[in-house]
Amino acid sequence: MVVVSVAVASLVVLYNLGQTVEGRVRLTHAADAAAYSGALEQARTLNAIAYVNRTHIAHQVAMAHLVTLAAAAQYGGALHTQHTRRNPPAGLIAMLFGADMGLAYRAGQASSDAQSRLAGAFAQHDRAVHRVLKAGAESARAGLVATRDRIMRKVLEANMVDSGSGSDSGVGARSSGLALDLLSDNWPGFIGRSAATREAGLRPAVEQATERYRFLNSRDATRRNAWPVSRRCPLKRHELRRRGMTWLGPDGRWGALDTQSFHALRSNRWIGCYFREYAMGWGTAQGKKSQTPDGIDYVDDAPADFSQEDFWRWVQQSTGWDIFSGATNPMANSYAMASAQRWPAGGLPSYLEIPTERMRDPLRFAVRVAWSGARLKTTDADSALAQPRGRFRYDGLGQSGAITVVSAAETYFLRPEPRADKKSELPTLFRPYWRARLSAITRDEALRIREAR
Repeated sequence: MVVVSVAVASLVVLYNLGQTVEGRVRLTHAADAAAYSGALEQARTLNAIAYVNRTHIAHQVAMAHLVTLAAAAQYGGALHTQHTRRNPPAGLIAMLFGADMGLAYRAGQASSDAQSRLAGAFAQHDRAVHRVLKAGAESARAGLVATRDRIMRKVLEANMVDSGSGSDSGVGARSSGLALDLLSDNWPGFIGRSAATREAGLRPAVEQATERYRFLNSRDATRRNAWPVSRRCPLKRHELRRRGMTWLGPDGRWGALDTQSFHALRSNRWIGCYFREYAMGWGTAQGKKSQTPDGIDYVDDAPADFSQEDFWRWVQQSTGWDIFSGATNPMANSYAMASAQRWPAGGLPSYLEIPTERMRDPLRFAVRVAWSGARLKTTDADSALAQPRGRFRYDGLGQSGAITVVSAAETYFLRPEPRADKKSELPTLFRPYWRARLSAITRDEALRIREAR
């Protein structure tokens, strides 16, 4: 009888131990799968925000093109008007600066609805930037914790709940005795909203992107006539100056200015040689209340013509322009500013980015998963075997009466290939290089698990 009793007790212990080990292994795999899925959801969210930030850049490039096209359309209309008025004549421009310049002067055309259509397209981009993209990125950030928790619970349910139970999502996990809790989480404060400053982030990224488009770069060109004009200044010549620029102002609003002027070399006994400017074309489009960049000479009340006064005398009395060795088109600039297209614009938007102090912190979390011992096929649970009492009671489930495991995972930033300059790259939300992996358990997390048991 003693031998039989020992054999039976041994079989019970062995059975309970095997069932517990099998349950713990199964739960460990399920917890790892759930933690990895949570980290993967974090990676997807960060990559989605990175694509939103890159879409911000694309919209800004499009808006820069639109203001430049608007300035060019207005510039073409002014060329057409001046050519029609023969001020200056196209034949004179062709004779002094070449047939191609004469043809370009004649090619100017006025468009009645170009500005309105371009302004409408610009407004659509501005709305997309400040309403759609910002709201989408903020929604992804705000909903990550809830989404991550829901995904981890669904993964646990898929791995631990019998497929034939017919339980609904979430209900099956609870009825099966599963519990999931966060032990640690580095997500709070990992990303924040940043202003578009010059030092880093959105603004320099936009400026770097626009540098790739020649249409948005400086459009300055000067052609000089080869013929001598005056003995007072034998080295100076008539000039045809084409000036154009697209800029992103300090307020984050785009602007563009295009001008062209014929600078006829003149001289008199009072001031000597100077350039008499004949504005040929001008156009500008800027954001409302935005400031024109420094270095653009113009006045607010430039005369429409100089039939009643001398050009040089008015310049000396009313402006600070350099008409002796200048390199700009101040008269055309003045006409452009007087007829400037002012479009409503919200400027560069704020965007989501990792704060500098958090860039080296791992985006990591740990979860504790418990599975009620009542769900195990042991002699202390719902096994068909009798439940022993006293010294033969099974204690493999600890004080909590449940199997408890812990798993950790992290989301990390890694380029698909090394940089060309061999330098390392800090994590950023402008590149969708976020990935997920499991992480080792820390000592503190292990201690908390032991205490829970």
